[in-house]
Parts: sequence; structure tokens; C-alpha cells
Amino acid sequence: MEPDYYPSARIGKKKDMCMFLALHMEKSPACNNTPKKYKKTGIVVCEADKIHRVVAMGCSTQNLHAVQQIILNVPCSLSNCTVYLSRKPCSACATFLIQGSVASVYYWPFFPEIEGEKEEIKEDLKQVDQMFLRSHISSSVFLPDVDSDMVNSKILPRVRRHQCLKCKLTYTDTVPEDMENICSLLNMKDHAKACKVKMDHALRSLDYLLHCCHGKFEIKDAGVEERHTHALQLCYLLAARSDDPNQGVGCIIYSQDGYFFGVGYNGYPIGAKYGNLPRRGRINKNKLGTAKKPFLVHAEVNALLFRTKKKIEENDVLYCSKPPCLECQDYIHCVGIKNIVAVQESPEPTPKQKCILDSLKSKFTYNQWEPLHMESEASVSSKPQEDSEGKHGEDSKRKSDKGPPDRLQEKEDLCIFLALHMENSPNCKIPKGNDEDKQTNTAVFCKTGIVICEAEKPKRIITMDCSTSELHAVPKALLRLPNAVKGCEVYLSRMPCLSCAKFLVQAQVSKVSYWPNLEMQITETSMKILEVEAKQVDSIFRESYITAEIYIPILDYETVDKKIFPKTGSPDCNMTVAPINSIFDQKTSPELLEVLNLHHVKRENQFTKSYKEEIENAQKCFQKLASGIDNQITEKNVEKLAPLVTHKNSEYIHPLQLCYLLAARNDSYNTGVGTLIYCKDNIVAVGYNGYPKGTVNSLFARKDDGSFDEQGVICAEANAIILRTEEDLNGTVLITTVEPCCDCMKLIENMKIQKVIWPNRVRNDQAKEATEDPANSGIPQLVKPRGVVDLSKWFEMGEEPNKTEDTEETSVLREEGEKKAIVAEEELSSGKATVNSSEAPALQGDDSNVTEGVSEETKPLVS
Repeated sequence: MEPDYYPSARIGKKKDMCMFLALHMEKSPACNNTPKKYKKTGIVVCEADKIHRVVAMGCSTQNLHAVQQIILNVPCSLSNCTVYLSRKPCSACATFLIQGSVASVYYWPFFPEIEGEKEEIKEDLKQVDQMFLRSHISSSVFLPDVDSDMVNSKILPRVRRHQCLKCKLTYTDTVPEDMENICSLLNMKDHAKACKVKMDHALRSLDYLLHCCHGKFEIKDAGVEERHTHALQLCYLLAARSDDPNQGVGCIIYSQDGYFFGVGYNGYPIGAKYGNLPRRGRINKNKLGTAKKPFLVHAEVNALLFRTKKKIEENDVLYCSKPPCLECQDYIHCVGIKNIVAVQESPEPTPKQKCILDSLKSKFTYNQWEPLHMESEASVSSKPQEDSEGKHGEDSKRKSDKGPPDRLQEKEDLCIFLALHMENSPNCKIPKGNDEDKQTNTAVFCKTGIVICEAEKPKRIITMDCSTSELHAVPKALLRLPNAVKGCEVYLSRMPCLSCAKFLVQAQVSKVSYWPNLEMQITETSMKILEVEAKQVDSIFRESYITAEIYIPILDYETVDKKIFPKTGSPDCNMTVAPINSIFDQKTSPELLEVLNLHHVKRENQFTKSYKEEIENAQKCFQKLASGIDNQITEKNVEKLAPLVTHKNSEYIHPLQLCYLLAARNDSYNTGVGTLIYCKDNIVAVGYNGYPKGTVNSLFARKDDGSFDEQGVICAEANAIILRTEEDLNGTVLITTVEPCCDCMKLIENMKIQKVIWPNRVRNDQAKEATEDPANSGIPQLVKPRGVVDLSKWFEMGEEPNKTEDTEETSVLREEGEKKAIVAEEELSSGKATVNSSEAPALQGDDSNVTEGVSEETKPLVS
């Protein structure tokens, strides 16, 4: 097995894993007998913070609903939590969720929990919606956004779940045929087809992840064997979330009261980026000190640390997808757990495995599950998948219909790219050293970019800035925003110097992420000084309990090039921005790498190659997304009847490139839009278009007819204004990638923004096709026609359009424009042509072009 590992080879989002767990909790043996008139339901409760710790998991029983059982057993732990249910809850459960003060509720789009006549069900669901709405609890359908092919080919080899010939795809067969009826009950009338396709993908993935239920236990107990098997299947689901390079392990703790109160999987410590730590497994043992083992946290440890029940009862059981090691056994024994159930690791145990088993049997009541090994252990997907393709006939469309639009999935990726591009700002200068530095000629700094955002979702970006000749980037940003960055995350284009590190500590930021480079220039004469200063910076962060680490976006360049970039609306100029370097482009010392926690990179050749490839790939993705250049700028003063002015100004290139980077994060199916608001050359607001925060856009974006919910999209300009950091926007300048719609112009006028800037070019007409599979529809190319005139604006202004030079690129569009002009003139002569503000093109609508006017001298936005 290859020692290299990429994060895509696991369940990408913890929300997806939680919904899978809730769905499988419905299959629990304890869920056989449920209250009358109600269906079996599974529940998973998680904390709403970034870690998303699983508080409890349960299911409905003979006397209690799933929600009631969890809230009664874990009464005070559900405050501000997120709840995942395998069905939409009934009105009785809704009251419990409201009283439990949960923050949000997600449910699987199956038939709801309540049974009965259709009108009775509708009335109950209406009451549930009303209660959630008035209690400020967000509730929504949720379907995991997973690719079953990727799960089968990449995740399964690491999870190592067992499968035999007796097993078949069971969850996939549960996709409802009457999806339209379910969607009607759940207020999703126009999403039945899309919902069905996504559900099929998710359930197929769930089938792949669940291990075989055919085997035998060492201790025979017919009453609990089904419960043991179900719990071990949950462990394998958890293992699919692990970021261990070689083997995922899941662990779960069961309470004698009938619910699970501890969940864990193995992986690197919280907040640590796997790429910064060793990933070599047991395969290569030729070099000491670079293996992954010292850096990984075992699944059993995570389950014990994150459990919600402090007092362990005698009959509580710990389940694990492999026997706990000797060290974990000590931890388990310490908390008082006496019962362990695990999966046999090998039919013929090695001496070390035998030692572990002997210890388990001597310390605990240990029951081992021996799977039924068959020749088909490697895969279960081929035949059932073919059958399913013949049955549904929709697999050819899955690549384009399976989820939301392609975008930069992690907000952290966007932030580090923005910080890197702030180095390219015309305002960014190399900071001058002090007089002492000039005399010794030792401290020479580099230009640095900084992005500060809030730590909690939606991770509002507070500001972006860069270094000047007088100040470094960190003090420049922090001094402008005193007491506003406490608890925030900071992204830097380089590791900060000692002075900047002290500023960050005093500002009480929570986390510092930086591109693998140094703020001080690396030279042979300054190497020793760099090593000392880097060690001091590292020490300051450690002693101040601030997480500081290198951050490298892990992206697929092909996806960025063919799917994300065309949707940003950026012009494809085939030009590159200034290249970004890393510490590996320069001569470094082992001591410096040691301080940066990268000493293992140089020791392991395979890892060195992989690490450098990731950096180069991130550089390529960044240069692609930030390469668009618009020379013709449309400028509008926000005044009534103010004329539009078109001119060429290279000073706007960098701000527009930042806007295009922001547009790469949007989740709209149409063209991405990015917006910046400047106040005296300082960025005080950013935004991109998309669905409201917390909305599960993977379902509601794409309708059965191929369209998407345009009404649910919030414009980039509106987001920037709503999430601004300056209360007063009077006299500011707004830059956006397309002309604002009428509604946004009203907001802009109301906030007294002085000027609006956008590129003078036609929007990408093919943006709606950007998310389709390139193999089927081809890669959309950006069209930049020149000489196309919006005649309605000229008629409104009482002027004539300027003549433009004919080119091969615009010949077809010119002819279309002439035809439209003839029709418009006929309508105007007959009195039919009227222009109304309500007819102005919306943000997601048709293109609106601005003609070239007389150039007017304006003060450049960036000096």
C-alpha cells in the first residue's frame, strides 16, 4: 500500500458521517418495537462547534421516541447542539427538541416519523414547521454529498471492512419509488428527481462502508449478538472519517440505558493538518523518528476523551473495529469499562497481536467477532452496481447531478489564497528594518499578506491587508482593528517574524495559519539568525496556547481548471500572477525545518516528493484562479442620473482578482460573483453569492427541470454589506465582478456607498454549463466580445452608440446587435419601447453591457 494519503480518501464532512450514523441507528435491534402510529427513527446529536463532537446516538424504543430517549438520558448536554434524524420528527419530538434548546435539526428525506392518513400527516408536519420557525431552530432535509465510486475505490481499502458472498447492497434497495409523494410532504415538490439520484449515491456509499454481518462471536449470547454486530458496523462507519494514512479505526461506547455516549476514530490531533506531520506507516521502517505513530491519536482515546457520560456503569460496553493496543487498554481500564467487543484482526495472529489478545482477556470481559472470510472480500460493488444501473438508468448523469456546484470546499483554502494574493497588491511593500537592523545588515523582510476571519461559522472575513514600507502586515491590520480580532483565525502568506508573533499573542487570536515560507528573507548569512528567530516564534506560540501551523490547500488542479474557474466569471487571459515561492525553493537547514515541524520531510524521500507536489499543485491552482485581468473598468457614482464612465485603469486589476478568488467559493449554479468594499484603501467588507449560511444547498439548488432556486441566492454585494466590519459605509468604494442588480443598487444607495466599480465585459453566457461533466458537454470557454451595445441604455439616455471596431471575435455578435437595434428602433418609433427599472437585469440574469463613454479622471482606488 502506498504510504501517501490525500484527504479526499475519507468522508469529507463530519455532517455526512453523522447522517450515516443516524440512518444506521434505525437498523438497531433495539429499534424493533416502537410506539404505535410512529416509524422507527435513529438520532445523532453533535455539538455545533468546529469539532462537532458526538454527544449521543440512539433510536426509538417501545415506549419512547428517539428524541425523547436521548433528551431524557442526556438532559443538559443538548443546548446549542445539532441533531441528525433518519426521519422528520413528529410534533411531540419537536417540542422536546425546542425545550432541549438545540440549534438546528437535519433529517433524511424518507417518510416522516408519524404514520396515518395523508391529511393527518400533513397537519402534523405543518405544526412541526411552525414550532421550529417560532423557536428560531433551523430545520432542513440533509443528504450526504458523497461519490459512491470514490468511497468504493479509495476509502474501503483503508477501512478494511469485511465482506462475503452472502452480503448484498441492502440500503440501495430502500430508495423510495414514490419520491414525489415524500417531497410533497417535505415541501420539496420540484426536487424529487435530484433527491432520488443523490439518495441513491449516499445509500450505495453506506452499503460499501458497512462491514459484513456474517460471522461468529467467541462468547455466544443470542440476546446481544445482533446489538454487537450493529455497533461494530457503526465503528466501521466512523473509521471512514479517519485521516490515518494506512488504516481507519472506529470506536464507540454503549450505555446500559440503551444509547451511545462516546464516539471516536483515529487520526491526527485536533487542528493539525495531516500534511505537516509524518505519514509513513509500518511499511518502511528503515528511518527512525519519521513514522506516523507518535503523532496519531487512537480511536479508543478519542472516544474516552469525548464521552458525555462521566460515571461508567458495570454493563457499559466499548466496541472497536480492531482490538485495542496495550496502551489503550490501560486507559479503558482506568475509566472503569469492563466489557470490550472488537473485530478479529487476523485469522493467524502475530506474536504481538497474541500478546494484545491475552492482555484483553485477562483484564476485561472480551468478546471477539470473527468475520466470515470469502474470496469476494475485496469488493461487493460490481454486480449489484450493474443491476442498479439497468434498473435506474441514471448513472450516466450522476457526475453532473450528484451534488452542489464545484467550488473551493474549504473556507481556509480561500483565506490562504487571499493572503497570498495580497502580496501582489500595488500597496504591498517590503518593510524597512529599524536603524539597528540597517547597521548590522541582518534583518531583511519580505512582502506579506494577511487575512483575518472569525473562528466560528460562517467564518466572516474581517479584513485583508498587506505590509507597507513602514509596517509589517500583522501590526498594520491589528492596530487598525483593536479588540476586534480576539478569538479570530489569522492567515498569512509567510511565517510571521518575532515582532509580529508578539502582536498576534497580545491580540489573543486563536489560530495562525501560514504558507510554508518565512517573512525574513533567507540568505546564507542570515541562516543562523533565521533559525534562532524561528525557534523563538515557535516558543512564543507554544507558551501562549495559540495553534500555529503551515497550511497548504489540497486541491485537484483539473477540477479547478475545468469546473471551478469557468464559474468564477474571470476572463481566461492565459496570464499568470507573480509566482509564489515556498521554503523548499530555497536552501534551508535541517534546524530550520525542525523548528517548522517539517524535519520529517527531508528524512523521507517519498514524503518529500509528495509534499512538494502538493505545494506545486496549490501554486498552480492559485495562479489559475487569480490570473484574470480586466483592463476596461465601468465606474458609476451612486447618484441619480449619474452617467456611467468606462476607462482603462490598471490599478483595479488586483482588487478585481481578489473578487474573482472570492467568486471561486460561491455555491450558486450560475456565474460566481465576488465583492469587496474599500474604505480609504482598507478592505472593510467581502462577499460572494450563494445560499444562506447553514442551508443545505445540495438539494434545493438543482430542480428536476434542470433549473436552480434562484430566489434563494443572496447576492455577493448584499453579503458584503451585511457582513461588513465598518458600520458607516459613507464614501466607500464597492468593487464587484458583474454589474449589481436593482435590489443591490438600492442597498448600495441606502448605505451611501460613493462609487461602484465592475469590469466592462460580457458575462460568461456558458456559466450555467460549467458544472456539467466536461466529458459530456465540453469545457465552457469565457467569451469576451467587444463592441456589443446595450441599446436600451442609449435610448434611455437619449444618446447614440459609439461605433466600434469590427473583429473576427465580434463579427457574429455584431450582426446580432444590429438586428436587435433595428427591432428596437421600430419599437421606439411606434412608442412601444419603454425602459423600466424593474426590467433591469438581475444578478443571475442576462448580461448587461456598458458602452464606452468619455474617460473621466478619478482618484485610483489603490495608489
